[in-house]
Amino acid sequence: MSNAISIKGLTKTFGDITAVDNLTLDIPKGSAFAFLGPNGAGKSTTLKILTSLIKPTSGEAHFFNIDALEEPHEALLQIGAVVESAEFYPSLTPSETLDYFGRLRGMNSDKISRNSNKFLKLVGLDNWSDKKIGTFSRGMKQRLAIAQALLHEPPILLLDEPTFGLDPRGMVEIRNVFKDLTKEGKTIFFSSHLIGEIEEICDTLAIIDKGQVLFSDTMKNLMKKFKTDDLEEIYLKTITESVR
Repeated sequence: MSNAISIKGLTKTFGDITAVDNLTLDIPKGSAFAFLGPNGAGKSTTLKILTSLIKPTSGEAHFFNIDALEEPHEALLQIGAVVESAEFYPSLTPSETLDYFGRLRGMNSDKISRNSNKFLKLVGLDNWSDKKIGTFSRGMKQRLAIAQALLHEPPILLLDEPTFGLDPRGMVEIRNVFKDLTKEGKTIFFSSHLIGEIEEICDTLAIIDKGQVLFSDTMKNLMKKFKTDDLEEIYLKTITESVR
């Protein structure tokens, strides 16, 4: 199986602090990949590098055969991203916001309109498409961020805490969206603190701490290695052993 995302030797330092330390990962096309680790482990920094928000100190990253660091414009066409908490212009509506992002990506008006309607409905905002975003709750903004990430129908989704701010019902609805997307062949890079969410959605996983990958494999192989299907137990054991 070919890889949708390949990361080799990725490192990012901030002064004396190494946020990402020689990170190497291969994420197969069509997989739902979980990036699991404590606060400050390097998860968000990695996603910011992959989305060209910050530059790495060293290393390589590819989406399919496109160099994400040397060809950022071409690479960004391959991905949709939700990075940390979403913010939008409060005076715009969801329809206006998606039109803006669609034009930035070079989409034509017909496709923007068609996809806006499709994905606003998918995330449960179809009845709010003409309301000002300034009146939205955090969860509604998060739903809009997911619609924005899907707008240009990218093959790869990079998601940092994508259910942040959602109520329990909203979490279930959006998790079902992600599960359906993986069935359609999308590759999802999923960073979350919610172990139950990861168990429900993901088939491959990497555990990261202090910028280093401690374990990376399929969920099936992970549970076979640790002789348990309790991901929380596996995670805590792996993190505890890394501290010793």
